[in-house]
Amino acid sequence: LYFSSCLPLTTCLLPFLLFELFCLVFCVATTRTWDREQSGSSLCPVLNRIQTLQTPPTFNRINTFTSGFQSIIDAYGVGNYQEINPAPYTLVTFPFLFAVMFGDCGHGLVMMLLALWIIVQEEKFRNLKNELTNVLVSGRYIVLLMGVFSIYTGLIYNDCFSKSFNFFGSAWSVSAMFGPSGPWTNETLHGSKHLQLDPVVPGVYSGSPYPFGIDPIWNIATNKLTFLNSYKMKMSVILGVLHMLFGVTLSLMNYIYFRNTRNVLLQFIPEVVFMLALFGYLVFLILFKWCVVMKSDTAPSILLLFINMMLFAYDTADDALLYSGQVRIFSACVAPQRSLASPTTTASGPVSKRRQCILTSTCIGNTNKQQYPAKTQNSNIPP
Repeated sequence: LYFSSCLPLTTCLLPFLLFELFCLVFCVATTRTWDREQSGSSLCPVLNRIQTLQTPPTFNRINTFTSGFQSIIDAYGVGNYQEINPAPYTLVTFPFLFAVMFGDCGHGLVMMLLALWIIVQEEKFRNLKNELTNVLVSGRYIVLLMGVFSIYTGLIYNDCFSKSFNFFGSAWSVSAMFGPSGPWTNETLHGSKHLQLDPVVPGVYSGSPYPFGIDPIWNIATNKLTFLNSYKMKMSVILGVLHMLFGVTLSLMNYIYFRNTRNVLLQFIPEVVFMLALFGYLVFLILFKWCVVMKSDTAPSILLLFINMMLFAYDTADDALLYSGQVRIFSACVAPQRSLASPTTTASGPVSKRRQCILTSTCIGNTNKQQYPAKTQNSNIPP
């Protein structure tokens, strides 16, 4: 609340006006000067700071650049007084996660140019007083950052309007698959619909990956979507887990500031243990499979390994695992969740069955009473 919502002293019929309100500490001096100028009085208002047990309202200082991001945060909920405001971190995380999904430097460039045009022509768009233009003006900096990050991730994916760049030259060579060292011939080329490059053949793979982003040879591969979708999904899992851990860490900062030890022990620590034991181990499996050389036809599926870990299905062959001793790691990761879930289900199982039996017998009793009314002495109607 601001002092501007109050009546000036000169326009009030009372000799004085007494009111209580919340005011920013660093705005007290400015408010006094403003109120004296607006009222035309030479006397400054008397302000006394009163101690109160009421929780002050949350105020987050914003500007034209951060207002759009703060609106997104407020749409999900406004934090309590003196809690950490996640809007400054959203300046990076929100457009970057969008760019991970979008990932096209051509479309990102179009978005960036559109946002720059709206920023330059801001006053003209505001004068239109249209709902669509108001949304664009309010989120112009959000669109700008989304375009900038999309250009970066588009270069990582080597994707520009569904086309690839070949700045550094591909690390794969198709000509090495032909004779004399290669297994291909002209008959092989004309008689096969799909051909696969073998990196074992000398000269097919240079041994050094593409310097920046995805190799452009994937643009002409038939399994392009299979490879890129798998790559993007795994990258999304890694970034999503890191994002969730960062959010949980911010909650720890709030608990420490308010000295809330109970939430640290009963909420933060179980959340971190659960997240690292399951999703943290999933990230480890993804990174491990990326770093270890495996044959594509015998490499185990991470999805199936994770499902088997949750279902306690450990009776798999050794060749279906990524490394030896993985079953023991499975048990160690699932042990915290199992130790908490087993007592809960054991304790709640008989109670739920008992309630179900009581409810069922009550319903059957009520149904019998309605279907078969009691027989009276003077009634000739059989029950």
